[in-house]
Amino acid sequence: MKICCITSNPQIEYIKADLEKLGELSVHNKQKLSPDEVVKLAKDSEILIAGSSGIRLISRELIEQLPKLKLIALLTIGIDWVDVDFAKQVGIVVCNIKGASSESVAEHAWGMVLDLAKRITEFDRDARIKGAFRFFDYKGVEVYGKTLGVIGLGDIGKKVVRISMGFNMKVLGLNKRKKPIEGVLLVSFDELLKESDVIVICAPLTRETDNIISKKEIEKMKDGVILINTSREEIVNKKAVLKGLESGKIFGYGVETTIMTPIPSDDLYYSNSRVVATPHNAFNTNDADKKSYELVADNIKAWIEGKPQNIVNR
Repeated sequence: MKICCITSNPQIEYIKADLEKLGELSVHNKQKLSPDEVVKLAKDSEILIAGSSGIRLISRELIEQLPKLKLIALLTIGIDWVDVDFAKQVGIVVCNIKGASSESVAEHAWGMVLDLAKRITEFDRDARIKGAFRFFDYKGVEVYGKTLGVIGLGDIGKKVVRISMGFNMKVLGLNKRKKPIEGVLLVSFDELLKESDVIVICAPLTRETDNIISKKEIEKMKDGVILINTSREEIVNKKAVLKGLESGKIFGYGVETTIMTPIPSDDLYYSNSRVVATPHNAFNTNDADKKSYELVADNIKAWIEGKPQNIVNR
């Protein structure tokens, strides 16, 4: 059995010995490969371990050129970069690492909340570049006792809620499954927008969530809201959020941008000092790396044993 791993900065040492017992392993440290480039590396592979930093898209075009492929073991939670429907049509199982990096992403989201609330990066940036030092130009806000709105109450959202308990916050939630979550008052989308002082987006990018926060949604928010998007950039309309920042409707915006893609120096995000933008780094901790690769190995072993787990294309 041939197992091919393609991602940037692969931390395969966590599971290398285990995988080598299962088959012939090849590991490739690559960034955003095209279908033709992937085929050269993985043509005869039955198992493809893939990260979105290494392969641009796992498209129908790519899958059709990998005739022996039986399992795609993703190193991501998100699946918007994979044609899971076509994979299912041709009998390929796709599994993800749901939960492996949720603690890291939740902590990153809260890091952004506190950073923006106290204007830490903004003041640091201006102190370094402009020589700023006058504290009264950088007045922040407290989050203690305020209302938190969480859009998406999966693994990450639940951990965001847990961390909020230390700030004695009222928590409003939007949950597609409408399943009760301890400490969370499930409300309508409109109510969450209108009542929250801090909004954290933890939902995946889908047809339903694409551009779900735009001009009319921002107009419904409280004045001075802090908005955090550690999911996919496309969930929030870029121009609308920047106008909200300019008007003061939004106090600060934290956003994760596309993985392994530079933010141009003239990007509109950099036109407003109340934006904290990270090029897809929320998941990136040593702890999450270990959990992610170990879960990939578990997913592969489960599939070999005929008991596949974490399948995203049933």
